[in-house]
Amino acid sequence: MSQQFNESRQSWGLFVWNDNGDGQFIRIIDYVTDSAGNGCYDWVAYPRWWERSRNPSSDDPLDPKTLYNPKLTQIMAKSDSDFKFLQWAPNYNRPDHPFVEIFQGGLRTTEPPLYEVIDCPANRAEELPDVLSQGIQYSGRPTAKILLLFAENNNMLDAAVLDRSMTTIHNGLLTLSNTAPNSVPRVILDRRHVRIINQGFNRGDRLVYNLPTQLKSHSQVVIKPMRDLAQLYVNWYIRKEHAMNGDELMRTAGDVLEQAFEKPANLEEYLGAKPSHNDVRALRTAIGATIHSSTDDVSEIIYDVLKNDDAVMAEFRKQATVQLADEMNKHKQVLRKQLDEMRAQRDEESEKAEQATAQLAELNQQLQRKRGEIRDAQAELELQKEKQHKALQDLENNVALKLGLQQIAQQNHSMMKELTTRYSTAPDSSRQLRMAPMMRPAKTQAATDMQQAVAQNMQILGCTFTGQSNRNNERITHFAAHLCRTLRTTRLLAVDTVHVPTIANALAFALAGTPAQHTGIPIDFSDFTMLEEFLEHSESPVIVLDNVFDTVNESLLFALNRYSPAKSIVILPIGSFANIRLLAPEVWNKVFYVPTTGMVELSASDKPLHHAQEALKRIDITSRSILAQMDILRRMTSIPQNALVTPSAITAIAQDTASARQWIMPHLCIETYEYQGAEKAHELSQEPTNKTIAAQLAALIDRIDHGSQAR
Repeated sequence: MSQQFNESRQSWGLFVWNDNGDGQFIRIIDYVTDSAGNGCYDWVAYPRWWERSRNPSSDDPLDPKTLYNPKLTQIMAKSDSDFKFLQWAPNYNRPDHPFVEIFQGGLRTTEPPLYEVIDCPANRAEELPDVLSQGIQYSGRPTAKILLLFAENNNMLDAAVLDRSMTTIHNGLLTLSNTAPNSVPRVILDRRHVRIINQGFNRGDRLVYNLPTQLKSHSQVVIKPMRDLAQLYVNWYIRKEHAMNGDELMRTAGDVLEQAFEKPANLEEYLGAKPSHNDVRALRTAIGATIHSSTDDVSEIIYDVLKNDDAVMAEFRKQATVQLADEMNKHKQVLRKQLDEMRAQRDEESEKAEQATAQLAELNQQLQRKRGEIRDAQAELELQKEKQHKALQDLENNVALKLGLQQIAQQNHSMMKELTTRYSTAPDSSRQLRMAPMMRPAKTQAATDMQQAVAQNMQILGCTFTGQSNRNNERITHFAAHLCRTLRTTRLLAVDTVHVPTIANALAFALAGTPAQHTGIPIDFSDFTMLEEFLEHSESPVIVLDNVFDTVNESLLFALNRYSPAKSIVILPIGSFANIRLLAPEVWNKVFYVPTTGMVELSASDKPLHHAQEALKRIDITSRSILAQMDILRRMTSIPQNALVTPSAITAIAQDTASARQWIMPHLCIETYEYQGAEKAHELSQEPTNKTIAAQLAALIDRIDHGSQAR
């Protein structure tokens, strides 16, 4: 039977989903025309529409409970609302399946307005912003316009009119979107025109306003909390005043706070509604909490507004450059003073050495004179032997004299030898490198796998991660795996000072069954030949070089880049991240920063440590795989290609897993900061693939900017 649309009706329906993924429309409102030709709504929803008689033919074809068409499910799956305006005709052969007319692109009719009503927990307008901030329990997809009830007086309801685009619905909560305005229209409804729709099957009820007219508003209501509007209002006020007054902007943050409230029209213009006394007081308190009016410095709020002004920012950079230059000059003066003191100490030692040399020369002269006297005595003795036998007594006296002179010569020789030894072994004590173990020797037991040995040693030495304690073993295992992959690429590691003993000893015992060794590097150390010999003859494969970052010994870091030890693993502690800003970015081409965010140190266990039977072997990776990873990293940051080799090699070994990408990102963030500054580093931290560690990268940049200590 063909569809008989000469009897067509127009109705609003609510689509209800079934558990099997299908659904149907509940017919709730008919749109009819009265005798005067005006459109009006006729409420037709059945309270328990899902209950049908056993004989469908007994249903009235002109009054179906539901509207059905096989295409409705597909259409509603793409719809942004659960409500739809349908045109239908009765089906006399199948009353429960009326004919629903659907056309591609929508119904051939102008839809009269329909408002879904959502009951809000607020009891008055002042409570509405906080309730929306916390979220309202709601499940479904609303109409294009929403009526949000927030107060009632003698069956008259106060409601806020919101567009669907102003809201965000997630996990059963309705909240405001970021683009929502500060205020929306306020309307008054008659409770009699708010009707309830029962969706059935424990799905809850829906409310609609059953008049087909556009609602008119005569006032506005604020929907955002004043604490959230504080900084936005000050930003808006500053832009407005800056546009009107040019460069004659307020000099202090305190002036901004006072002038922002001198004209109430400013606040009313910004909110779009007249604020209450409590709103003004709350806003003033919130603004006061964000501005330090006791100083003449431009606050962060004003900076946030003016940071796009090239002229202002150029002046800020100029001032920052001058301050940085002053700070660098002070630091250089301190270094020069220390250098002068060391030179004075060197000159003093040199003077002592010269005095010892002079004393040695004088003793040598005395020895030569004594030897000459001995030769003369011997000649005299021979002469006396030849002349006469009677001079035996004189000869004995000469022999006694000879013995005495020999004793003196021996004493002089011993003194000369002692002075010679003292002189030859008295270099500058600050140039000597002495090795010391980082912990006492401990019992070990065999382990077959290097990564497993490192992970178990870290746990025994008290290493743990905060946060998800139930996944601590898994996080330590991943840390050890990434650390071993890194060592197959570079043997130069930069580690937070707090975690150096645990990581160094865990590696040393896993490699050789002995503790790691460490030594302090003098402030101006530059004998790199001695350093290489020192590293080659180390008793442990893991050596910690203290005081390299703390003294900003850039030449030593470059020497280590060139040296690239094949046997030794060199760990460089980072005490203050402020020193990173003073280094050349090329330092990080071979030195890899080990991320330790979330790691804490607890008391060590008495259990034996693990010594891997199989040594850490280098894994050969193809140039093609490394270059492929470099192409991926270049999409995130535009630093030089040499800076991308080490992190690209690490991700290539790990076959480009998400975990490996998170492992190298802090190192890549430091390199980006060094080459291009904090702004580019922040952009890298906000890159979509870094969303899981964005907060960690931002914290790392903040530590470098503010010079926080390693933790």
